[in-house]
Amino acid sequence: MFYGTVVWDPWLIVAQIGCIQCLYYLTLGIFLEILVGSRVSRMSLVYFFDYATVTASTVTGWCVIASFLLSSLAG
Repeated sequence: MFYGTVVWDPWLIVAQIGCIQCLYYLTLGIFLEILVGSRVSRMSLVYFFDYATVTASTVTGWCVIASFLLSSLAG
């Protein structure tokens, strides 16, 4: 089967959730470094977690939006 044995395995589910989260944030970091890193002088975690950076009024904001969309496709 796709999920392993038929027996209920909560540790497997938690491990799969952790792997998907790691994949998402790894690809988000890569895309932010490629798209936003070339536009700003210093990268920080603000671009990961602050909703104010996700704006359509600046080119950097559009790069942040594109990074989130591309990383969601990778997930």
